[in-house]
Amino acid sequence: MITKATSFLKAEWADARLKLGQVVLFVAAVCISLITISIWGIFNSLEYHLHDKETQMSNLSKTLSTSIAATLTQADTVILGIQGQVEVEGTGAQTLERLGGILKNQQKSLPQVHGFFIYDEHGRCLFNSNGASPLGANNSDRDYFIHHRDHASTEPFIGPSIRSRSTNEWVMTLSRRLNHPDGSFAGVTVATIYLKYFLSLYDGIDMGENGLINLVSSTGHIVVRKPFRDADVGTDISKGEVFALLTPGVDAGTATIKSFIDRAERVISFQRVNGYPLVVIAAFDRNEILADWRSESFASFFISSILLFILSFLGYRLIRLMSQQIQMQKELQRSEESYIQANKALGQLALEDGLTGLPNRRKFDLFISAEVNKARRRPDDIALIMIDVDLFKNYNDCYGHVQGDECLKLVGAIIKKHITREGDLAARYGGEEFAIVLLNTDYVGAFIIAERIRTELEGCSIQHDESPAKVVTVSVGISALSGSRTVTAENLIDIADKALYVAKTSGRNRTVISNHLSDATI
Repeated sequence: MITKATSFLKAEWADARLKLGQVVLFVAAVCISLITISIWGIFNSLEYHLHDKETQMSNLSKTLSTSIAATLTQADTVILGIQGQVEVEGTGAQTLERLGGILKNQQKSLPQVHGFFIYDEHGRCLFNSNGASPLGANNSDRDYFIHHRDHASTEPFIGPSIRSRSTNEWVMTLSRRLNHPDGSFAGVTVATIYLKYFLSLYDGIDMGENGLINLVSSTGHIVVRKPFRDADVGTDISKGEVFALLTPGVDAGTATIKSFIDRAERVISFQRVNGYPLVVIAAFDRNEILADWRSESFASFFISSILLFILSFLGYRLIRLMSQQIQMQKELQRSEESYIQANKALGQLALEDGLTGLPNRRKFDLFISAEVNKARRRPDDIALIMIDVDLFKNYNDCYGHVQGDECLKLVGAIIKKHITREGDLAARYGGEEFAIVLLNTDYVGAFIIAERIRTELEGCSIQHDESPAKVVTVSVGISALSGSRTVTAENLIDIADKALYVAKTSGRNRTVISNHLSDATI
């Protein structure tokens, strides 16, 4: 019989191990497939992120190019009219007065315009829409004046960004040449446009922490840049990688390049401004794109890893439970009665403290939660006494753990002696701390019992040289529940704990009653 039973047991375990191997193999295959798909998706998404950002930058640069072209065209239309009228009528006082009224009205309707100006062939200001020019002011040194003086073309010229001499603000100049009837140089008409207006076009565009938008002249000099810094205005970036792409006939494009200024690698899009020698460049930091990709990739990989762990764990637990079930069935067949008795004994031990013989913390938690829930449905009083042996660690250090255990046994015995009513519970809460739950008892009743326990222990005169009292004493905190429908077991314990804390910080060897509103030390 023994041989047959042994053979049967071995067969059962062999079968269980076979099933375990099959399940593990299946789970591993599923998880490896998930990880493979996840890794493929991670690397595939990198290309998608970069392409998507290139598309966004391309759309942005096209939109900005169109807006800038419209802005310049409005101002250019005005100075084109000035050019035609001055070349026909000259720059007499009446002509300038008539033009002045028209230009001031135009300036009011064009928020981007800083001012309209007319200069003669010597650079002297004939008209300033912002008011009178400073005495002796001469602009013959400005780039736009020099360009028109030296070039006969009547096409518009966009000069480098400058600070206005009249208002000290950063402006872009848009100018046209004025000619005498014989075609000789007669001066310049200029429209100045706020750089801050271009910056306002960029407001609300999220370019990340290290992205940028550049408006650059066709010669490679920065007109305005976001983020704006005075030092960047006029910087020559014609030697940078982006201008290597701006070959004749190429009006737009995208690329990933390193910045000429800060060497940061960015995904950029460039677009020429139609009708004007300007280029819009929008750029997003590649590291920020990769940061988003890494974040998504990590989340995907993390989820796959969690699934792998869960499936592996569940498979292992399933086989282990199957093996345990087989063995348990075998044990039940041998001795079902003894198994039941053992379970009962274990259940009892699980709720009892082995040292003091009192119920343990687990029994206390179950008991107080149940009783507080009952009391919340009917107006019954419940009192909780928390007892802590004063300076017990010092006692242990001085007299040893064996004597310390004997001390706790005596405290437990005194507590058990005074808790005699059926339905009350005294338990070892943990370490040197004890708890008593008293049903149908208010603060006064709980205080009387607590004092009996405290004074009896003090009267035992257990030597404790490390204590100010020279004997073992306890501190006691009391809380009570009286017909409240909102107090929980946790509230009751917390209030008693606070009272116990007050007792210990007030000199120990005393009882403190606490409630929600006030504390009383007795």
